[in-house]
Amino acid sequence: MTTLELEGVVSGPLAGATLSIPAGLTVVLGTPADGTTELPLLLGGIRVPRRGSVRVAGRDPARSPDTRARLGLVLEQESPPHAGSVLELVRQVLALRHQAADPAAILARRGLGALAGAPPGKLDRRQRRQLAFALALSIREPFGVIVHEPLGLGGVDVRRELTDLAAAGVPVLALTSSPRDASELGGAVVLIDRGRFVRRPGAPLATELSPGAWATLRVRSRGARDLVRALADDPAVASLEFDEARGTDEICVRGPDADRLSLAVLTRARAVGATLISIEAALPALEEVRAATEGLWRAAYDHAYRAATPRGGPSS
Repeated sequence: MTTLELEGVVSGPLAGATLSIPAGLTVVLGTPADGTTELPLLLGGIRVPRRGSVRVAGRDPARSPDTRARLGLVLEQESPPHAGSVLELVRQVLALRHQAADPAAILARRGLGALAGAPPGKLDRRQRRQLAFALALSIREPFGVIVHEPLGLGGVDVRRELTDLAAAGVPVLALTSSPRDASELGGAVVLIDRGRFVRRPGAPLATELSPGAWATLRVRSRGARDLVRALADDPAVASLEFDEARGTDEICVRGPDADRLSLAVLTRARAVGATLISIEAALPALEEVRAATEGLWRAAYDHAYRAATPRGGPSS
């Protein structure tokens, strides 16, 4: 089965990164400064690492044109391609792949048919990325599909298309700096921090991204003012945020236990006759996720140190 692999890679922000991406959907959560823009360049064979190795289906993509032809890439910034028209560009790509397919149908699938006659150099950043995604989806039996910020592409249901690829046994790698996008995409999440893959949070992400932090619920309700008053003295609630002056119907509720917090919202809403529109677990910001990772690493270090140190203290 095809895998995408990095072993001890040093390149750009990556500082000895090691990761194996199997069939299915993997989401790497981090910023370009952590290495998310570097990963597609390496896995796509566009860039060679200073140290370490990159393998796609067991081959170095930088040395194997056949391997590169079976990889779908959508970079953070796609360079303006050279061709007389978008349709001609798709035709050229298909010819290089020795792939018989209808260029117009490939564009239509992604809702890009109106761009068929446009010069590729006139496309804006988003359109170039959408075109790259259309070409990635058109590969027969791909070794992998790698997309930077997929939910920023818009148009047809990107999440469904990536999920379908993953379900068909294709390694799909999505890279994002948004915890919310990572949650919406689903799949296995890997955190990258300063060039290293540091942990794999489990589900649900709302609590596992920042374990030990208070649960936060965003509650939309008709009758929000009455609900806020009812929740203010509930023992499950540690803090509330509600800006009545803005005319909003959203309340932000925090507490140490997500289940008790949810039950408090439901119970109090029923008691005061407030109509709940939605309850959503809020995801931590990426900065909070980083802080939680540092805390987990520190706790693991302290535990290992105590386990290795004799009860009388460090030997002199």
